[in-house]
Amino acid sequence: MADTLAKLARLRRLEAEAAKRDLAAAAGHERQAQRALIQAQASVAVEARVSVPAAPGAFAAWLPAAAQAIARCKAAEAEAARARALAREVLAQRLAAQKAVDTVLAARTEQERVEANRREERSRDVSRRKE
Repeated sequence: MADTLAKLARLRRLEAEAAKRDLAAAAGHERQAQRALIQAQASVAVEARVSVPAAPGAFAAWLPAAAQAIARCKAAEAEAARARALAREVLAQRLAAQKAVDTVLAARTEQERVEANRREERSRDVSRRKE
């Protein structure tokens, strides 16, 4: 049983490590999505400053495509935020499972220590009675 618990503890640690990596990757994707949105919004601001005075019709024609790009970036950012939140939840679950197994293992170790102490005490009692 102890061997099974040790294997389970190792599995839980591996799952928690994988969940940490997944959360880090999700956070990275979210940062990329945020940067893409900032860049898309900045391009509109730059284009507005440059184009409007020189060719207002060109800016007006370009603006719907830019607005669609910004909308796609916002949707990608929202999806990345949801993925990060889900990864955070999975990590919390994995860490809780790992802690539960570690608690059982610690209790088992303490129980074995107490039983060993009792055996040792009984052995000393038997030795004293023989004397």
